[in-house]
Amino acid sequence: MKGKLGSRRVRILVVDPEDWCRDFLTSVMRLCGLQEFTMVASAAEAMQALEESAFDLLIADHHLAEQQRLLESCRHRDPTMRFIVMLQRRSQTSRMVYLEHTDYVFKPLSLDEIVRKIRDAIHQKNLHRAEEELRRLKQTAFRILG
Repeated sequence: MKGKLGSRRVRILVVDPEDWCRDFLTSVMRLCGLQEFTMVASAAEAMQALEESAFDLLIADHHLAEQQRLLESCRHRDPTMRFIVMLQRRSQTSRMVYLEHTDYVFKPLSLDEIVRKIRDAIHQKNLHRAEEELRRLKQTAFRILG
């Protein structure tokens, strides 16, 4: 299934305890033409969703991600998964561990900024997929050619 922001099917998991934030991000996903997203309110619900499906992008509130070690669990499942962490205050960045493939946004969310961050994360994930496919095709060609 294609969305306006990517040429491949993209699955997004959003984890935030606040209804307004999940509602806003639902509207953003629909506006961007993204159809495969899951909204949950807790880290426990996120862990359940991760057991049931694979995701390309996790958008999570900083407190949930930190308390449940959600990011580390996701990274263990898929080292190429992209993250967008939502922070309440800029001062929280000094306490954050900067993880590979992670971007940060500040609440209240800006439509332009969150769309740009989602687009960039999807682009990077698709680029990684294309590189992996090219690597696989090269290995196959070398085996065939001997």
